[in-house]
Amino acid sequence: MNYIINRRHLRKGASLFGVNESDLKLIGGFSNNVFVANSDKVSLIIKYYPSSMYKRNSIASELDWIIYLSESGMNVTVPIVSINNKLMEVVFNKDEACYVVGFEKAKGAFVNVSNHKEWNASLFYTWGKTLGNIHRLSKFYQPKDPNIIRKVWDKDTLFTDVIHNNELIKQKWENFICELNKLPKNINGYGMIHHDLHHKNFYLYQNELVLFDFGDSTYHWFVYDIAVVFYHAMQVVDGRRKKDFVSTFIRSFLRGYETENQLQFDWLLRIPFFLHYRQLYSYLYLSTYLTNEQQSDVKIQQYLNRLQSKIEKDIPVIDFRVPIP
Repeated sequence: MNYIINRRHLRKGASLFGVNESDLKLIGGFSNNVFVANSDKVSLIIKYYPSSMYKRNSIASELDWIIYLSESGMNVTVPIVSINNKLMEVVFNKDEACYVVGFEKAKGAFVNVSNHKEWNASLFYTWGKTLGNIHRLSKFYQPKDPNIIRKVWDKDTLFTDVIHNNELIKQKWENFICELNKLPKNINGYGMIHHDLHHKNFYLYQNELVLFDFGDSTYHWFVYDIAVVFYHAMQVVDGRRKKDFVSTFIRSFLRGYETENQLQFDWLLRIPFFLHYRQLYSYLYLSTYLTNEQQSDVKIQQYLNRLQSKIEKDIPVIDFRVPIP
């Protein structure tokens, strides 16, 4: 979304975390709502959540999940309190509200995918171990406030409000939802997941991953979280090297994962299904939430057209076999 945070929201939100608007620098967020704030006294991340797009309980549940993971020993960027000793503030511009949250600034840096000393089997193992740890901890997670529960996978607007003008795409989406609803939801295969742990949502610091951006976290199947990582990691590699990369990545990743959490092999056999699902999910998400201006970009148009063609023709995301443990 090409959303611009209101200047008054920016200024008021920054002041609540001890910085000035001039200290803010936009660094990302799908709706352009994530800023780094550097001043003489403090360095932190400030995230703005316009009430027209985000619900208070959704933000509160995200923070509760992050704090639980941190208290359980996970290396995550935790929320920090404002000058009013609050984890979440709300600022107003006339009648328009905006929630504001501060996060500690992560140590480390993004992985350099062109550097084989960083982008290698050792990283993939650590990546898998980290996700396995999240899923292991997910089995014991209980929100501190029972009235603030994170959404489940099919309560997002993508499942409730999206009407696609391509009937074939729409039918395939409905078929996936039908198949997902048949899957068991027991503690060993289903729970809170990150939902977006690609290589741009963590830093590498002293050979460990520092995780951030839990905004998409939801109750879903653990194997889907694995497929999400796999799907986006493959985008880094060109077609000629992809087959070899897939073999190295999945073996190293699963070896790391299994040191923290064990999934029955039947779940791992569903990775190709969830890869195909992720491809369709990504296509619908971008088609729905990108602005008309963004979708008019030639590169984005070409990317969406390629995705649509693959989806319509049922072309596998990648042809591979799940390694037998």
